[in-house]
Amino acid sequence: MQFRELSASELVEGFALLTTLRPELTADQFDAFITSQYPKDYRPIGAYERGELQIYAGVSIRENLDLGRHLIIDDFAVYEGYEAKSSEMIDYLGDYAKIHKCESILVWGKQRGLSIDDLRGFRPKRDGFIKTF
Repeated sequence: MQFRELSASELVEGFALLTTLRPELTADQFDAFITSQYPKDYRPIGAYERGELQIYAGVSIRENLDLGRHLIIDDFAVYEGYEAKSSEMIDYLGDYAKIHKCESILVWGKQRGLSIDDLRGFRPKRDGFIKTF
């Protein structure tokens, strides 16, 4: 699989996959959100196989006194049949977090196609899971 931040032209694919997780989301809402939040507060990341987007992760990099600099996985959606590749995306997001000098990675919010087995090295934290580096 190839992992990368989605380009502006790939956001349509990202939106299509994200609506499998958030069916109530409209294209206008997504466009307004991306326009106001990208790239400072939200980054759409995709996993591609044979040129087709199969996994979408919307992530945020935050900093606070409790956790320091950390990456949050806000949205995680996988097309049916690609769930076995979710752990590869989680590994990539861990590397992405380290590149951006994050001390930890958190998974919470809505997910589709992500299992507890994909979160090796994570421990429970409030309403989700955390992995520190």
